[in-house]
Amino acid sequence: MSSIDIQVQGMTCGACVRHVTQALNPISGVDAINVDLESGLVRVEGDPDSTALLAALNDAGYPAQLSSQASPAAAPTKGCGSGCGCR
Repeated sequence: MSSIDIQVQGMTCGACVRHVTQALNPISGVDAINVDLESGLVRVEGDPDSTALLAALNDAGYPAQLSSQASPAAAPTKGCGSGCGCR
């Protein structure tokens, strides 16, 4: 099984982790999803199309790029924008 590492911006709470997971789960080829909230790193196990993963995350409101293409981490933002109330 292969894996794809994605750097995701804007995750600030457990609800964000759930939203990211829900955005990626339906994609064909996804076997497992591991989200590290602190680092913003999402590892997707399986053989999904990386373009589909990035599109799903962006559509869900989480700017993302493949980890190998990621620039240094951006400054944290306040709240995730999902209406969950985190700060």
